Amino acid sequence: MKNLLQFFLCLIIVLKTSGADEVIYRRVGERAVLNSPVLPHQYYVSWFFERGPEIEIADVSYFGRKHVNPGNRLSISTNNLIINNMQEENFGTIVCKVKDDFKFTFPYLCILVFMLVSMEEQRPFLIPGHRLSLNCNAETKRRHSVYWIKPAGNKASPIQGSVTKKAESQDNGKWKCVVKDNGKESEFEFFVSVVDFSSASKYVYTSTNLPLSIPFWITPKEFVQKILSNVETIEWLFTPKTSSTQQTIFSFSSKNGQLKQEDTASELSYKNFTDGGNFSLHRNLARVEDRGTYNCSITFTNGYVLSRSLVVDVLEITPSPGTELISGHHLNLSCSTGGPLETGVTVKWVPPDTSSLAKADFLSGHLIITRVGTEDSGKWRCDLRRNTTTLTSAVITLKIDPILTVWMIVTICAAGIILILLLILAFILFRRRQRKMRQLRHRLCKCKNPKPKGFYKA
Repeated sequence: MKNLLQFFLCLIIVLKTSGADEVIYRRVGERAVLNSPVLPHQYYVSWFFERGPEIEIADVSYFGRKHVNPGNRLSISTNNLIINNMQEENFGTIVCKVKDDFKFTFPYLCILVFMLVSMEEQRPFLIPGHRLSLNCNAETKRRHSVYWIKPAGNKASPIQGSVTKKAESQDNGKWKCVVKDNGKESEFEFFVSVVDFSSASKYVYTSTNLPLSIPFWITPKEFVQKILSNVETIEWLFTPKTSSTQQTIFSFSSKNGQLKQEDTASELSYKNFTDGGNFSLHRNLARVEDRGTYNCSITFTNGYVLSRSLVVDVLEITPSPGTELISGHHLNLSCSTGGPLETGVTVKWVPPDTSSLAKADFLSGHLIITRVGTEDSGKWRCDLRRNTTTLTSAVITLKIDPILTVWMIVTICAAGIILILLLILAFILFRRRQRKMRQLRHRLCKCKNPKPKGFYKA
């Protein structure tokens, strides 16, 4: 009875696994995990290739035996066989043969399909406008479908697993070849490198307290030297925020196979862009006049123009009436980039720790203090933030003197002393003059009957 139950158990296992062959799509160098079927309690499992003579490559049993052919990059466990770093000779049909104590045998097939994912004329990078041709082929007669997913996530329209088009900036990145077989999908990634500017934020934030750096980076940076041989012109242009007139900052053109700089006057500087693809512009300290839109454009010999624009916002604090005030005066602080802020960007004031307003939460670009005090002296910081991230900061130092400073008291006292001394001096001079007049009256007199000569001495 016990043997009969074991027989029916094995029969159920056979019925469950029949027609459930596993199909695995892989590329050379990848890893494949081949799962065994449901095993009986006492099992003997052996793995071998279907082609040629039945030569065992691995086996495992319920009493602890585990064996793999050395040098085949194989590892085995009770439930699966793993092939590492697959090579072309590993593809095909692998048979998993399971036996029980009754020596009842049933096979389970694992079909390994060789995938070839490639690009026509494989290059380390593509110049925009050049031909991009991607191929995804499965070496199998099984019914399957193949399609491509672009780096942006949308489907391409391949013809028999191939995509052919002119390379564009948006083609740069990770493409996916998807193979669909009997409802199961397998994905294969393929990286396409198209010359492009790095995808940084469109906005650049700085302040009048900080340097100006306008980042223009070319990727892939490792191949800039080769890219330059396909370049016709390079230009940096600037449109001020307060004007629609476009100005040329720098300009290079190809002459005799080399890029030569045209005569342009600019206070901005750039590094050697042939080293690392850094086309960025720099200034030691940003100015309000630097606000505006900067554009870097590269024209290739095939006529394709690669362009990148950045908007520079320079944060500035404007104090009114000034930074040096007397305690009790009115103060108006304005923190602005000279125009409306990007969505999600806010302004936050950070007063000095000694200020009575230190714990207040100021989220407006305009701050009015009706009466400043000496405790408001120090550094006032204005932060430009996106959520909890500080984009840039501007700093201003206020000097608030008390109503009567030491020097004012000294000046008043000195003026008072000088006034008193002047009064004393005037009084002394007045008394001295009076005394002289009295002495003169005593020494001189007027006779009733004067002689012809007039007055005479008594």
